[in-house]
Amino acid sequence: MANVIQFLGAGVTPAPAGPRIAPADLDAMGERYIAYAEARDSGSTVVADLLARAVADDVPAWRDEVHRLELLRQELAAELDRLQGGA
Repeated sequence: MANVIQFLGAGVTPAPAGPRIAPADLDAMGERYIAYAEARDSGSTVVADLLARAVADDVPAWRDEVHRLELLRQELAAELDRLQGGA
């Protein structure tokens, strides 16, 4: 055991349960919204209604992406404060 290198934190965090969640296809979500807006603006109500349902199904993924980006923004702001000698 003396020759084993110990890594801090190794083995402490359990592996996530289940398969990894696939990231949302933000490009496809954006394209669906553009298609919806164009159909709505052109007066094609049947197509706009169908696309509105697809866009509504994307809302949880958009919310998750905004949350993920906000966490990254907070992490970067904290690191910038630390590097600049702030609190």
